Amino acid sequence: MTERQKLKQSGLMAEQVRDYLLETPDFFNQYPDLLEQAKVSECNGGTVSLTMRQLALLRDKNEKTHKQLEGLLAIARQNDALFGRMQRLTAALIDARCVEDVFATLDDTLRECFGADFFAMRLIANEDDSDFPISDVLWQKNSEDFEKFKRIVDSQKIKCGHPTREQAESLFNEQADDVRSAAFIPLKIDKQDGLLAIGSKSAGRFHPTMGTLFLAHLGEVVAKRLASLQQTSTN
Repeated sequence: MTERQKLKQSGLMAEQVRDYLLETPDFFNQYPDLLEQAKVSECNGGTVSLTMRQLALLRDKNEKTHKQLEGLLAIARQNDALFGRMQRLTAALIDARCVEDVFATLDDTLRECFGADFFAMRLIANEDDSDFPISDVLWQKNSEDFEKFKRIVDSQKIKCGHPTREQAESLFNEQADDVRSAAFIPLKIDKQDGLLAIGSKSAGRFHPTMGTLFLAHLGEVVAKRLASLQQTSTN
């Protein structure tokens, strides 16, 4: 006869016993001998007392909590290191004295501090951009290259993942074959739109579910510095 059948014969249901124990948390304090007498089946086929089972559950819970804490500490250390690198990059961009310096700083710092394999930036040309110092970064609004990224630029939302072959070619030229993942960061430079792209040889480096807080901060700093330099050059 099973335990459930025995309970039915006694007029009790297992759920009633469960509810009673939940409503009477000091039950086993009143009858401590039951902790040793009652036996609980183990997954290996044996049986242990309630006390031993409770200790085992507590150990499992502590191990899970410890692993979660280790994971949180690892994330905190990573974020702290990333914050330090962002400070270095921000300081270097502030020191940039011209648009060419901004590009050179990004090229060096993104590779050195952020492990980026590739870097590209494009600005959407305005009517008065004919004298822009780096002409090959300008895209016309009606160009095929810009059309491949128009939705991203218009949305002003960062996109991470695997670029299409055409997107990689438009940004990274002869290095397109090596780009397995990328982050596309829209820029708003005063009234001008732009796009900052960071590429990686690793397919898992940039993915759609990753956090973009630091990427967004990077885009803001770059856009503001470019805007400041452009305003200075026109005064």
